[in-house]
Amino acid sequence: MLVLYGSNLGTAEELATRMADLAEINGFAVHLGPLDDFVGKLPQQGGVLIICASYNGAPPDNATEFVKWLGEDLPQDAFVNVRYAVFGCGNSDWAATYQSVPRFIDEQLSKHGARAVYPRGEGDARSDLDGQFQKWFPAAAQVATKEFGIDWNFTRTAEDDPLYAIEPVAVTAVNTIVAQGGAVAMKVLVNDELQNKSGPNPSERSTRHIEVQLPVNVSYRVGDHLSVVPRNDPTLVDSVARRFGFLPADQIKLQVAEGRRAQLPVGEAVSVGRLLSEFVELQQVATRKQIQIMAEHTRCPVTKPKLVAFVGEEPEMLERYRSEILGKRKSVFDLLLEYPACELPFHVYLEMLSLLAPRYYSISSSPSVDPARCSVTVGVVEGPAASGRGVYKGICSNYIANRRTGDTVYATVRETKAGFRLPDDLSVPIIMIGPGTGLAPFRGFLQERAARKAKGASLGPAMLFFGCRHPDQDFLYADELKALAASGITELFTAFSRADGPKTYVQHVLAAQKDKVWLLIEQGAIIYVCGDGGKMEPDVKAALVAIHREKNGSDAAAATRWIEEMGAHNRYVLDVWAGG
Repeated sequence: MLVLYGSNLGTAEELATRMADLAEINGFAVHLGPLDDFVGKLPQQGGVLIICASYNGAPPDNATEFVKWLGEDLPQDAFVNVRYAVFGCGNSDWAATYQSVPRFIDEQLSKHGARAVYPRGEGDARSDLDGQFQKWFPAAAQVATKEFGIDWNFTRTAEDDPLYAIEPVAVTAVNTIVAQGGAVAMKVLVNDELQNKSGPNPSERSTRHIEVQLPVNVSYRVGDHLSVVPRNDPTLVDSVARRFGFLPADQIKLQVAEGRRAQLPVGEAVSVGRLLSEFVELQQVATRKQIQIMAEHTRCPVTKPKLVAFVGEEPEMLERYRSEILGKRKSVFDLLLEYPACELPFHVYLEMLSLLAPRYYSISSSPSVDPARCSVTVGVVEGPAASGRGVYKGICSNYIANRRTGDTVYATVRETKAGFRLPDDLSVPIIMIGPGTGLAPFRGFLQERAARKAKGASLGPAMLFFGCRHPDQDFLYADELKALAASGITELFTAFSRADGPKTYVQHVLAAQKDKVWLLIEQGAIIYVCGDGGKMEPDVKAALVAIHREKNGSDAAAATRWIEEMGAHNRYVLDVWAGG
């Protein structure tokens, strides 16, 4: 059995690893790997399980070559003996591209002769993705095993053989973590507050301008991302450690069950604090499977039924999970605090948790200014927890915001996807739409245009639409943007939602500038949108569709086809993230 994954943020890889373990425990010969490792060599014997994510319609980094290969001019019978199943991970906030990569993989395999043993599954990170997978996989496995003439009834599960055993040890030297995914040490050079914290109307929020020194072998282009490896909040780490009877400084050694795949450091001394700080996600929403495991480790006759009430398939139980767990973003640790009678062991807790994933930030500078350093613009996430318990702090935004000049972070540059690049010909018009920290890549675009103009390049027209709450609070890089506009690098249009007068957002200013916007579109402009993909981007798209309808007299269907064609030709390109 071949289990393949395409994953940037770890969700698809974690599901694939779990299923590979489950199959192996039940006697299958299993190979696990990223999709890119199997370009041109899908097996014609056995079964292939593919679990893959989409990011703004683009494949994950470790599935790019595989997807490109499937899009080539392959023979109609290229996969005639391949039997497969596909499960897609996505986020329905990105409605236009939701599940597009898993769908493409499924369609191309089928088109070229492969046979799907079970219909493609879909998991939505905006909802209960893990629960959707837990429902899809057993049904898919039951059909698949019949297809291969195997009697397999899930007689053994991963829980039968705990992944980790914990051995307390004396303090010893702990090996340095080998940075995964190509992350390297980068020194923090600048960490400045961008929001106005003084005067009569100070901002209560925080956005940081952070610059890092790039190692000599690391380079980037405008539009790229900086992938930052975060650490969990020390206060949270301390609380979790103490809940299980440890101090953060306590040293333990993890031993792994024979034949199991472990992603935490095993066989060497490591502090509980470091394990919880650097390796695992502590704030992810608890899945129904995790709550079921908690219930299995609860003897209290009062607490156990309360946990069980979240995990059944009955409509009232599903709704209770959606409203109380998903809706309030409760983690396993939140539930352990809420239900102290749960006796979940620490080794089981560790096995529940996902690996701590890197966070991606659009680079907000141009290498033409200084190729040895780059900047990111980070909105610090902090506010009352939806669970009602204390304050929620975004893991990476708070981690990086608290780094001082001279501190080291681990990060790597990731190439942008789906055409989010300045055109090679700078005379091509561009329209940039980026409220809040969505401004980040466009600051890099404008720095690049200014550098190229200084060297004699001829620039085409550019429009930048920026939105924030109040011009005296969170107008990011205000002086710099105004200077760039004054020097002819771009036209600047602003929208303020908390200033005097009616609330104004970027889509409103876009509509107000419809004549100029449409003129540039007719001249071949590329439209870039960066920011919230749940609310802002759909509203911007609706404004552009309305402009098309007015200028062409088209109906809604024709205007929608137009914006889709713009996207297909990389003239409407997105760098968006899930809305809150």
